[in-house]
Amino acid sequence: MAEAPGVQDKMHLTLERKIQIGFGIAVAIIVAVGAAALRSTTATVESALWVAHTLEVRRQLGATFADLITVETAVRGYVITGDTTYLGPYHAAQATVGGLLAGLRTLTGDNPAQQRRLDSLTTLVATRLERFQWTIETRRAGGPAAAARAVIGGRGKELMQLIRASIDSMEDEEGRLLAQRSATLQAKARLARLAAWSGAVIAVTLAGLAGVLVSGELSGRRRAEQIVQETQARFQQMLASSTAVLYGNTVVGETYSPSWVSENITRITGYELDEPLRPTWWIDHLHADDRARVLAEMPVLLVHDRLTTEYRFQYKDGTYHWVHDESRVLRDAAGEPVEVVGSWVDITDRRRAEEALRASEQRLRLLVGSVRDYAIYLLDATGTVVSWNPGAQQIKGYRAEEIVGQHFSRFYTPDDVAAGKPQAALQAAAAQGRFEEENWRIRKDGTRFWADVVISAVRDDRGTLVGFAKVTRDLTERKRAEDTLRRYAAQLEAANAELNAFAYSVSHDLRAPLRAIDGFSQALLEDYADRLDDAGKGHLARVRSASQRMATLIDDLLNLSRVTRSEMHIGPLDLSALASGIAEGLKKRDPARHVEFAIAPGLHAQADPGLIRVVLQNLLENAWKFTGKCSAARIELGSVPHDGRSAYFVRDNGAGFDMTYVGKLFGAFQRLHGAQEFDGTGIGLATVQRIIHRHGGRVWAEGAVGQGATFYFTL
Repeated sequence: MAEAPGVQDKMHLTLERKIQIGFGIAVAIIVAVGAAALRSTTATVESALWVAHTLEVRRQLGATFADLITVETAVRGYVITGDTTYLGPYHAAQATVGGLLAGLRTLTGDNPAQQRRLDSLTTLVATRLERFQWTIETRRAGGPAAAARAVIGGRGKELMQLIRASIDSMEDEEGRLLAQRSATLQAKARLARLAAWSGAVIAVTLAGLAGVLVSGELSGRRRAEQIVQETQARFQQMLASSTAVLYGNTVVGETYSPSWVSENITRITGYELDEPLRPTWWIDHLHADDRARVLAEMPVLLVHDRLTTEYRFQYKDGTYHWVHDESRVLRDAAGEPVEVVGSWVDITDRRRAEEALRASEQRLRLLVGSVRDYAIYLLDATGTVVSWNPGAQQIKGYRAEEIVGQHFSRFYTPDDVAAGKPQAALQAAAAQGRFEEENWRIRKDGTRFWADVVISAVRDDRGTLVGFAKVTRDLTERKRAEDTLRRYAAQLEAANAELNAFAYSVSHDLRAPLRAIDGFSQALLEDYADRLDDAGKGHLARVRSASQRMATLIDDLLNLSRVTRSEMHIGPLDLSALASGIAEGLKKRDPARHVEFAIAPGLHAQADPGLIRVVLQNLLENAWKFTGKCSAARIELGSVPHDGRSAYFVRDNGAGFDMTYVGKLFGAFQRLHGAQEFDGTGIGLATVQRIIHRHGGRVWAEGAVGQGATFYFTL
């Protein structure tokens, strides 16, 4: 029996509905698989970008620390040598640090924890740069000593350790992210492959039912593959410009087989891309001194899934470079190691900078350690000794292990400690930045020494007092010499007082009787001349001559006393003009004589005019006197270089003297010629010597009998 048409239509509609439902389910499955594949591909690309992102963060962290090492090395060089050319790398590196930190700020913007670490790092870097600038200014203003104190008392090493720790913390975080993202990249890649194969199977199975949809799916896959290729191309471009070389090794048991390496290895090392894939290539190019150590570290990688090491590696041109190598182990679902991935960066420049810094610090330590005449040590903010140099041990007697940790007040006398002087010194240094005094201090053995002490406050970059730098010098010998000098000065002052009293006595008690003797002798000669024979007149003439010579001698002694005690007024003096005036006076006093004066023009000096007039008066009068028997007398005043300064001289062609007796020339009452031959008292040259000595100069003479004499003096 035939079925009614309505029933057939109903059955037809039901089948059509089933086909539609089945087609819809197939389409839904294909769409779902396609969407999963697309998401997996996109996630793979994103994971690859995140891996590159992590590597860039680590590169910029390394560059930041390398720039800081460069800055520190430049500043050290400038502090030690004072040569500003050392500051060129300092200014260049200082300019790039800010850009690197800004780049890190952008790169880690998605990671609050890294942002907080970067905040700390930025503050530490700014503090270190400010400290560098302060050190430079201290070197410019105070010289090597102030800079040395600044370096010794500074926090440079501590700051660099904190910066290194901060960078290590950020690098650890990025290393963790690298391992996590590398694993994610592998997982996403596997998921993408699975999705692709699932889509292909379903597409073949449902090809007859959904040809159009399959074609669309294939088009979508082609687009996704294009995206992957474009992403990989961008990733390769990033690697080509990166300083980090990426690599992968397949794990076979306990050995490693090179599987891939980033293309930038050719640019960095010079090797072609296929060379690093040879099994022994890496081992063959390790430095011989590093090979055993690095190979011994390799088993640790499989135990801890992570290894960080540094070694020297030979580039294509034969040179060795230091590299920083970090590697991670990738494991399968069963926990078995399947691949080792890692990266290494050339750190040769950083190593050189670190070595230069170590050498600079060693030179500074040797410099401080070699100082024996100064005690150089540090105190904390409470006055406790925290460092000790050999000079401190030599001066104070304490070894470092005996005194470090003790309060510095033990160097003071008990009376000074009771008076609170140690604390007062620290308070003054903290308030004014510097405290200096000379006073008695106590050695370990209880003996006292006179010390010159300088205490300088040491503050951190925030201005907080962190301690004091203390320099002590033993001036005991100088103190003793000064005390002796003061005693001598007191004795000299007493002697001068006695001399003044004597001069007063001579002036008032001796000159009056001498005038009486001379006067009465003259009266006898004039009033009783007719009663005196020639012998009596001769006796009275000799009495008068002796009394007059005695009066002259007394006047000379008084003059000698006055020039020794008179107050000096130093000023510019024209010696040529002064000598010319004296020469004119001598000519007028004895116009019958014909004496040639040769006075050099332009002779100037800084001296007391009145006293130097006495010097020239005595020397020129002596020359006038001792050329009295010359038919062609000549007197000369000039100057010659002597020990880096001018020596003035008065030269004549007169009687001269025997150099055997030159030591007696400048002694009081010493004469090399008899009074009958040349008159005089023997006081003039003694007066000259005392005046020259008061000017801090020296006077000496040269001559020969019958050939004249030359008297030299300096001022």
